[in-house]
Amino acid sequence: MGIIKEFKCPSCHKTWRISVGHGRAHSTLKRVLGAFPPDIRKKIGEDAQKDPDPLFLFNYRASLCQQCQDILEVPVLDLIEPRQSYISPCPKCGGRTDIVEDERSVSCPRCRQAVLTVQETGHWD
Repeated sequence: MGIIKEFKCPSCHKTWRISVGHGRAHSTLKRVLGAFPPDIRKKIGEDAQKDPDPLFLFNYRASLCQQCQDILEVPVLDLIEPRQSYISPCPKCGGRTDIVEDERSVSCPRCRQAVLTVQETGHWD
């Protein structure tokens, strides 16, 4: 089950709501592939073709787009064999995204004046 999170800036009051984690629909690699753009789907298919049912970890993760300066969720896939990771670009602008590793230390990408607060506001599946 996924979690809905709200990131809020106490300075400029900008709020981002994102859905992280994964749901039941992401139980097979075939279903997960639909979350990625065609070029990454192709690369995943090539890397996973050696195993008809490869082991993998999939989650939507909080990220920061370097281009549009937005907080958003992006799909992230880790194939166990071969050991390979795939991170989707920003779904809004196609820019490079950086995964948020520590949610407690994210500075506001808009005003850069404060650290964002993070709160779980619900669940999704």
